[in-house]
Amino acid sequence: MTLTPLIFAGGKSTRMQSPKHLLQLPDGRPLYQHQIDLLARTLPTTPVIYISLAQDSELDDYLQSLASTTTSKNPTSHATTNLEAKPKVKVIHDLTPNQSPESESAGPAAGLLAAHNAQPDTTWLVIACDYPLLTTTALQQLCRAYHPPVTCFRNRDGYCEPLVGIWSPEALGRLAERVDAAARGGGGCSSGRRGVGPSRVVKENGRG
Repeated sequence: MTLTPLIFAGGKSTRMQSPKHLLQLPDGRPLYQHQIDLLARTLPTTPVIYISLAQDSELDDYLQSLASTTTSKNPTSHATTNLEAKPKVKVIHDLTPNQSPESESAGPAAGLLAAHNAQPDTTWLVIACDYPLLTTTALQQLCRAYHPPVTCFRNRDGYCEPLVGIWSPEALGRLAERVDAAARGGGGCSSGRRGVGPSRVVKENGRG
């Protein structure tokens, strides 16, 4: 089974009043760069790591360079100097702007579906940028436990974390069907709280 890594970095971060993916760790790396390094260690043979961004996401210089070109680039990691051994990094933008700051589910649904639209046959290992304590061991455990159509971590309160999980084309197809149905009813991607978002798909079809 081939997994393709995807980092979610396009959330509005309205509660923090600052883009989460650009927050810096003590070593100077932004959170998204930390997750790039984590996924590179977890899937050492992967050729490309993808970053999901909203169309209006705030960008640093490196992300700006990715967003403004059709070619991928090596990440500039503070921790690794052998860039030739590192995977390329590419950006996948949401299909529509994230215009619903009151909805926490708009970004994840839009990001997942943008990735599915770009590569319909791909199974994605997805992590959000705001899980800095994730480890390679934890993600490798997730990979071993994967059972289609979708598998994710479950926290101590029993809540499944859809953005620390593995999503198959089948699961993403079901998410697309739910979002399309909601859009026809006037809900769109932002109606996750009414039962069409990633968490609902995990609850009905997933394993945690």
